[in-house]
Amino acid sequence: MLFELVLGEGGYFGGSPEFHRALMQICKDSNIAVLVDEVQTFARTTEPFAFQYYNLDDLVDIVWVGKSTQVCATLFKKEFNPKPGLIAQTFTASTTAIAVGEVILDALAEKDNYFGPKGKVHEFHKIFVEQLEAINKRNPSLLKGPYGVGAMIAFTPYDGSAEKTKALVLKLFDAGVMSFIAGKNPSRVRFLIPIGAVTKAHILDVCIIIEQTLLAL
Repeated sequence: MLFELVLGEGGYFGGSPEFHRALMQICKDSNIAVLVDEVQTFARTTEPFAFQYYNLDDLVDIVWVGKSTQVCATLFKKEFNPKPGLIAQTFTASTTAIAVGEVILDALAEKDNYFGPKGKVHEFHKIFVEQLEAINKRNPSLLKGPYGVGAMIAFTPYDGSAEKTKALVLKLFDAGVMSFIAGKNPSRVRFLIPIGAVTKAHILDVCIIIEQTLLAL
């Protein structure tokens, strides 16, 4: 059974540890493998893996990662490790990308820099959320939220219509801010913070642009 612990395209809804554990335990009791999609969540919560963030380490059998790692990989518990001959090259990418991925993983291995209660993921999440909440307080009709965990942050603009959300994302892009559309009824604007490259000043500048664009649209 496949789990996506924090819905990405679905709008950054995160299930509770109790919810995931209850379902995963049923799977384990029924001899069903527990697979976790961490392509979007890896290195974006306050722990390296979202299943660690939700304290589900003992229940996960297979997990795959991507995006933050620059290359894709599938990780198996020993008893699920496939025999030699498995073809898994489609999303592996180039030798250069693998080298870049190794550098990124080495940086992430300095755990105190990125993860935990004092890491960059937690710190930047707090700053971004505080700024969006301040916008909401000044202009309650402009956005609802924010939502999400760690470096995965979203908000619902205006009435959450797909048309206005798309228009806002395009205007933000013109203003120099990359964002994405997620969810449906309502639609949300979501952000994947490139945690290794941004600074606090970047977050503050982005939030100024968000508010100005919301007001102008």
